[in-house]
Amino acid sequence: MGIKVSFLYPDFFSYDEERYLPEGRIYLGIGYLSAYLKREGHRTSLIHLVRPVSRDELLQRVKEEEPDLLAVSSTTHMFPHVRKWVDWIKSDIDVFTICGGAHPTIDPQGALDGAPLDAICLGEGEEALAELCANLEEGRDPSGIASLWVRKGGDVKRNPVRPLIEDLDTLPMPDRGIFDPENFCLQQHERGTLMASRGCPYSCTYCSNHVQRSIYPNRKKYVRFRSVDNVMREVHEIISADKERRLRYIRFDDDVLTLDHAWLGSLLSRYGCEVDLPFICNSRVNVLDEETVKLLAAAGCSVTCMGIESGNETIRSKVLNRRMSNQDIVRAFRLCREYGIKTVSTNMTSLPDEDLPALLDSIKINAMARPHCMQVSTYHPYPNTRLYSYCQEKGYLSERHVDTIFDGRSALDSPPFREPAYMFVKEKFYPLTELYSRLYERGKAGETMVRTLDWLLTTGRFPWNRRLPLLEKLVDWADRRSRFDWIYY
Repeated sequence: MGIKVSFLYPDFFSYDEERYLPEGRIYLGIGYLSAYLKREGHRTSLIHLVRPVSRDELLQRVKEEEPDLLAVSSTTHMFPHVRKWVDWIKSDIDVFTICGGAHPTIDPQGALDGAPLDAICLGEGEEALAELCANLEEGRDPSGIASLWVRKGGDVKRNPVRPLIEDLDTLPMPDRGIFDPENFCLQQHERGTLMASRGCPYSCTYCSNHVQRSIYPNRKKYVRFRSVDNVMREVHEIISADKERRLRYIRFDDDVLTLDHAWLGSLLSRYGCEVDLPFICNSRVNVLDEETVKLLAAAGCSVTCMGIESGNETIRSKVLNRRMSNQDIVRAFRLCREYGIKTVSTNMTSLPDEDLPALLDSIKINAMARPHCMQVSTYHPYPNTRLYSYCQEKGYLSERHVDTIFDGRSALDSPPFREPAYMFVKEKFYPLTELYSRLYERGKAGETMVRTLDWLLTTGRFPWNRRLPLLEKLVDWADRRSRFDWIYY
């Protein structure tokens, strides 16, 4: 008969005690876990929280589900909410609770110290969660399950992490039916999201991937691709399930879809012949040559997203461990534009060691690359990542918790971040990029104007309040002439 597993998934950003932003997306991690457990004979449900909830409301929803196991998925940003919710639940309901996802994987001890959870899961959870369900169903001690850290009495049993699932085709298709469309944001109805792979081979210091990869005994197999047949089967299933014909595009949510050129060529050949919908994907400038861009365009790629993160080559290379030149970045974005593919650049501000000139470098590289859209976020230090350790060593870490990387607040304390010119440039990232771009387009005359604008922003010879009115006029002029798109992807 199996047991009943209820997933609890926070899917919103809180800006403060009163303001929040719902997300309302399909989370494939829970989809895969639910499908795997159903295949093993268990029942599943989802408490999909797209807004903050009160104690009474949450307890009522959990009681209505009557779970034998409550499984929570959490990022570092969401964990303070999870900590509070689990405390509420455990004080009122007798249910085994486990937390998985990125946060307990990269900071397992912190997760257990911070919340009264019965267990946490490190890394991929399909096999571990299924084994936990079997043990609970049969009344057996779950404390020895690989990939789980389990409380036992006053101690914690820290089990080794099991190997990665190397053949992704053995997994069932993710259970999208567990999600209630009433909770979706508008864009979720228009996108069909899937992942053709798992893992990223790069070790960017700010990202949790290098920490997650390090926990596995077969870490050399961290990057795995599903077969093209398996991926295409899911694409067709997504399209067939769209009874209301609201689907506008397919989104490949892989870290870097374009890593394996032979595999990608086979996928794009099939997609271009079989699917009459555009698709969106993530790439990286160092694996995007003209041949690949041409294939993407021919197959129907409408948007590709690539990380710049910092336009300052020293910070990008030495602090972030992203080894790519400014020339590589500009070339990749311009290639996509040439072949009719729209681009999104991802950028971080308030980075360790970043000052005003370094922030301006990020604006200038975007002005030269001319992405159609920019995602501008504020860097957040994730526990046990290399950049987190660097921030500790430099004394940058504050005690501030930030729910989202998109509201401008920084979890770091650094003197340059408090300078008026820095705060102005960070706030006006979009229009300043437009302004610099238009100046670059004027050739040699524009180069002189760029130097003048640099001087206006960075000079210490005149007080900031005397420079600000002119800068505001320039920024307003550029903002009214902005050529950026707002791309949902």
